[in-house]
Amino acid sequence: MGIMGASLAARPRTRRGRRGSRARGRLWLVLLCAAILLLTPSDGYLGAARADFLISRAVGGEQFRLVAWEMQAIGQKAGDLFARPGAELAPAAQSALVMAYSDGLGRMDRLQREIERVYADPAEVDPQAAAAPLLAELTALRAQQEARRPAAEWILEHQVAAVLADEGLTVAGRVWPPVLFQFTESPNYLIVSPRDHILVERGVYLDPTMDVAQMERIEDAVQADLDRSALVDGTGGFSSYPTMVLAYADLAWVIDTIAHEWTHTYLMFRPLGWRYSSSRAMRTLNETVASIVGAEIAQRVIERYYPERLNPADWPRPLSMRRGWLHREVVEPDFQFGEFMRKTRLEVDRLLAAGEVEQAEAYMAAQREILVARGYVIRKLNQAYFAFHGSYAVGPAATDPLGAKLRALLRRSATLADFLHTVARFVDPADLDAALAWHTP
Repeated sequence: MGIMGASLAARPRTRRGRRGSRARGRLWLVLLCAAILLLTPSDGYLGAARADFLISRAVGGEQFRLVAWEMQAIGQKAGDLFARPGAELAPAAQSALVMAYSDGLGRMDRLQREIERVYADPAEVDPQAAAAPLLAELTALRAQQEARRPAAEWILEHQVAAVLADEGLTVAGRVWPPVLFQFTESPNYLIVSPRDHILVERGVYLDPTMDVAQMERIEDAVQADLDRSALVDGTGGFSSYPTMVLAYADLAWVIDTIAHEWTHTYLMFRPLGWRYSSSRAMRTLNETVASIVGAEIAQRVIERYYPERLNPADWPRPLSMRRGWLHREVVEPDFQFGEFMRKTRLEVDRLLAAGEVEQAEAYMAAQREILVARGYVIRKLNQAYFAFHGSYAVGPAATDPLGAKLRALLRRSATLADFLHTVARFVDPADLDAALAWHTP
C-alpha cells in the first residue's frame, strides 16, 4: 500500500486534471476581484455608498452613543416620577431654585473661561497654582449644580406643561407626550453640503465631548475625500425622548429649547413629523414650526414664572458656549447680526448660482473675519453652516419664504393650538399655501 501510494503520488497529473485546476484557479481569481470591487469605494459602482463610507471613516469612533444616553436618562426620569424633586416647594421657591441653577451655570461658564485665560497667558509662570482657587470653586459649584439639576428639570417640565395645557395643546385633557428633558451636553452634528449649492446632504451626530482639533480633523477629511463643505457644529437640543437640552445660563433660551424639542416629539405622532426627512422643504417646515412654537411657549412661561428674565439673548444661539469655542465676548451694540447674516447668505446664493464657488467661499471667509472682529466667535462660515442654520426659516441666516408664510398662518390662526393642529397635518409644502388661503386675514 505504501509503495503504490508513493507511485500514485509521484505520477504526473493528466491534461484534464491540469485544465480543471486552472479553471478552479480562474474562478477563485474572479471571486477575489469581485470581492475587492464590492469592498472598495468607487463613484462608478457604489454611488452614494462611497460618500457614506468615507464619512464613516472620517468620523471614526466619534459617533454619538444614543442608546447609552437613553438608558441613563430613562432611569433618572423613572426615579423622578416617584421622588418628584422640587414638588414640595412653593411656586415662588420653585422659580427661585431654577434661577439659582441658571445663575450657577453662568458662573461655571465664567470660571471655565477664567481658567482657560490663566493657562493661555504667556506671562503666567505657574498657571496650575494660579488657577487652583478657580478650579476649587468650579469643582464645588459643579457638585452643587448636580444636586440642584433634577429639581430644576422637574420644575421646568411642569411649568412648560402648564402653559402647553393652557394653550389647549392636550390629548384627552393631558399634555402628550409628557414634557421630559435632561440637561446635558447635547451631541455635536456633522453637516455635509455640496460646494456648489447649499443643502444638508448628510448629517451625523457626534460625541459632545470632542475637542476642536477632532472636529477640524473630521471636517478636513470629509472636504478632502469628498470635495464637500463640512462643519461640525453644536446642537442646543436633541429630539430624543427624554429630550436633551444644553445646560446654559440663558433661561429664556433654555425654555425655548425645551418647548422646541417637545414640539418635535408632538409631531412624531403626526403627518408633518413623519415626513421630516422626505425633503429639504419638509425638514425646514418641521424645524420652523418647532421654532415658532418654542418661542411662543417660552415667552408665556417667562412672563408667568420668570418676569425678571424677559430679555432674550441675541444671536447666535448659544450652541456650545460651555465648551468655549462658540460664544460672544464683546459685541457692538449697534451691530445687527441677523441682518448681516441675511445679506451674507443672499450674496453667497447669488455667487453659487453664477457658478463662482471659490469666490463665494472667499467671500464667506472674509465675512467671518468681520464677525470675529465684532465678538461673534464663529469657527467656520461655509456652505455647511448655512445649510444647517438655514433649516430654521426664522433664524438670521434664513432666506426661505416658508418662515414668513408660517408666521402669517400663526397670525391668522385663532390660537397657537389651532396653528399647530393645522400644520401637523401637512404632508407637502403646498399644504401651507392651501392653509393660508383657507385662513383668510
